[in-house]
Amino acid sequence: MAVAATFAALASAQPSDHRFLVNQANALWLADLPDAARECYARALRISPDCPVSKRGLASCLRDLNQFEAAVALHQELEAVLLPGSPDRLANLWAHSQVLVGLQRFAEAFACMALRRPWMEGVLHPTGDPLVPQLTLVSEQGFGDTLQFVRFLEPLVSLRHAAGLSGGLQLLVEASMVELLREGLAWLQEPPQVRPKPQQLPADSLSLLDLPHALGQQDVAPNGPHGGYLVSPLWTSEGPGLHPEVTASGAWLVGLVTAAGRPLVDPFCLREYQKRTLPELIIWRLVRELQRHESVVVDLQFGDEATRHHGLGLNLQDPGVSLEGFAATARVVAQLDLVITVDTAMAHLVGAMGRPCWVLLPWSADPRWLREGSLCPWYPNSRLFRQPRTGDWHGAVDQLLECFSSTCVVAAKAP
Repeated sequence: MAVAATFAALASAQPSDHRFLVNQANALWLADLPDAARECYARALRISPDCPVSKRGLASCLRDLNQFEAAVALHQELEAVLLPGSPDRLANLWAHSQVLVGLQRFAEAFACMALRRPWMEGVLHPTGDPLVPQLTLVSEQGFGDTLQFVRFLEPLVSLRHAAGLSGGLQLLVEASMVELLREGLAWLQEPPQVRPKPQQLPADSLSLLDLPHALGQQDVAPNGPHGGYLVSPLWTSEGPGLHPEVTASGAWLVGLVTAAGRPLVDPFCLREYQKRTLPELIIWRLVRELQRHESVVVDLQFGDEATRHHGLGLNLQDPGVSLEGFAATARVVAQLDLVITVDTAMAHLVGAMGRPCWVLLPWSADPRWLREGSLCPWYPNSRLFRQPRTGDWHGAVDQLLECFSSTCVVAAKAP
C-alpha cells in the first residue's frame, strides 16, 4: 500500500496528470483491491478519456468483480482504436480472450489469442496452418496452459491423418513435461515427437494456444476416448509410488496441494500466488477434517511450499517419489481416489488425466474456470469450490467438506 499512497500523493499534487492515478490504480489492483483500483482508473479516464492503459486496467477490475460483459465492452472499444501490432493492442487481445473464455464464447476467444502478434520472442510469423507437412507446436505461458491446450492435439492428429500426413508433428515443451507428454499422448493415432523446448524456437512454430483457432474449433475439445486426454497404462502399472499397504488399506486416498506456483519477482505472479494459496489455518482445518473421515491425505505439494505442511506438523502420507517431474506425479495421481488442489498446474494435470479433482478457487477466479458454478467444460471430472466472498476460504472449505462427507457415505470403499 505504500506504493499506492505515494502515487496518491503525487496525483493530489498534480491533479491534471492522469498517469499518477493510473499508477495508483495499478498498485491497488496488484494488491487485489479491484474496487479501489476501479475508482482510480475511472478518475484517470475522466482526465484522459483515451488512455489505453486505464481502459485495460478498468476492464481487469471489472473481470475481477465478475462483470464480464462490461469488461468485454471495454476491450472491444479498445480494439477499435488501437494500432495493429502495437504492444497495447497485443496486451488487449490477450486480456480480451481470457474474459471471452469466462463467458464460454470460445470461438471468439481462440480468435483473439491467435491474432496477437508477435506472441513470443523469436517467433514472428507462425504459419497458422495445421496441414503443413512439418508442423512444430510450442508451449506458451505456464504449465497449466500447456496441460489445458494439449487436448487439441487429438483433433489435430485426426485432421492430419485424414489429409494423408504421416509424422511430421513435433511438440516442444519445458523439460519437466517431456516424459509426461510422451507417455500420455502415446495413445494418439500419430503421436507427436515431444522434445525439450530450445532457447531459440523455430521461426515457423505454432503456439499451442493458437492451435484451436487454426483448427476452426468452436468449443472445448472433448476429453478423449479414455476418460481423459493424457492417459497411459504405464501410470497404473506397478512401480514407484505409494506404499502397497496404503493403497490396499481401503481408506480414501486424497492428494492435497495447498499453494500455487512459487511467486516470482513479477508482481502479477505474486498477486496470483497470494490469491490462490491457502493460509496455514485453512490447511490445518482441511487436513484434520479429511482425516476425521478416515481418509489418508497424500502430500502432493511441490517445491519450497512443501515446507509449510512439515512446519504445521500434519501427518500426511509421503507420495513415495519425487514430484519434480510431471510423469512421476501422474503415476501417484493414478493411484488416488481424489485430488484436492488450489488453482495451479496440478488442477490441470488431474483434469487432463480424467481423474476426480476438487479445485478450491478464490472469489475472483481465473476466467478459465468461468465466473460461477461448480463445473467447467475443460474437465468434466473436476468440481469447483469457490469462495462465497473475497478472501473467504472458510466458506469454500465448508462447501468442500460437506460434499466430501456425503461422498464418503455414498461411495465408501470396501476394506
